[in-house]
Amino acid sequence: MTSNNNENKREKTDRCPECGSNKTELGNTHEHCSDCGLERRPLGLDPGFVPANPNPGVGIDEGLGGFMGPTNDKFYRRLDRLHRRATHDEPDFIDGIIRELRDSMVGRVAFAAACDIIEAANAKENLGRKRHSMRGSPGTSSDDDKQYRLRIYAAAALLLLFQYRRQETRVHSLIVEWSLDKNDLIKVKKMLWVLVRSELSWLTNADEDDVRARAQDISLRLTIYRDHLVAMEGRVTAFTIHKTAIEIVRQMGEPVTDGDVQIHSDNSEPSTEWPPGAVAGRAFFEAMMQHSLPIECIRELHTVAHFYNLDSFVDRLSSQHSDDDVEEEA
Repeated sequence: MTSNNNENKREKTDRCPECGSNKTELGNTHEHCSDCGLERRPLGLDPGFVPANPNPGVGIDEGLGGFMGPTNDKFYRRLDRLHRRATHDEPDFIDGIIRELRDSMVGRVAFAAACDIIEAANAKENLGRKRHSMRGSPGTSSDDDKQYRLRIYAAAALLLLFQYRRQETRVHSLIVEWSLDKNDLIKVKKMLWVLVRSELSWLTNADEDDVRARAQDISLRLTIYRDHLVAMEGRVTAFTIHKTAIEIVRQMGEPVTDGDVQIHSDNSEPSTEWPPGAVAGRAFFEAMMQHSLPIECIRELHTVAHFYNLDSFVDRLSSQHSDDDVEEEA
């Protein structure tokens, strides 16, 4: 009985007070009686139109932030992927490096190329396991130390990218802005190079015509010094020194045979490049010093196979030799 009474009460309450009908229809702002049109009750507030992303990308969350729509351009698709790696909720160590590269404002092409270096190196060996050897400045917070390590890898990748290229970059200003330690940079740069040199053939300039021509000029000049030294000191000595001189040339960042690269100085200041003859002469005379040939032999070879701007270098070697003699006598 009680349930029947409640249903009767609800039926009477739902009936139109004007005509007694229990049929309604929705209007713009109110619910109306279907028979007489009397406004029965107001409607709830309209939440408004909420548009959805018509082109969601794979892996893109629905949060705030920019993204690229569908494109057939491989370069822009890669930039989009790198952007999403740097901005997703829980980035790892590599994502953090990519974020620092993205924020460094080095340009889209340099950004993508530096990311290639980092990703290729990480594919060979987990870079995250090597990050703790760079601790940053003493007394800094753990967050600052983490950012320092990210920036060390980002800057080292940029240095590696531009070391064979003659173009202005802002990598040196970044090093100053980020207060990066030179020894840390050299260490990470060498490590990256060992990991990627066989993976990224485009990273070197060994196949450039001017590098090949410079290698031929240096090699020819070394051969001239060697052949003159054969007449002075014999074939065995001359060829031994020639071999040492080739290694010294490479340590100088200069090419001497096909396949060698020319490494440009990590110096933001403009510099004048030594001519090939000067490179060969410095290396050959230094090799003679390493093999303990007398300074008189170096002077004689310089006179026989003279190159115009090595006079002061030979004078410094003579002065150094004299100072060594004085120290031995003391």
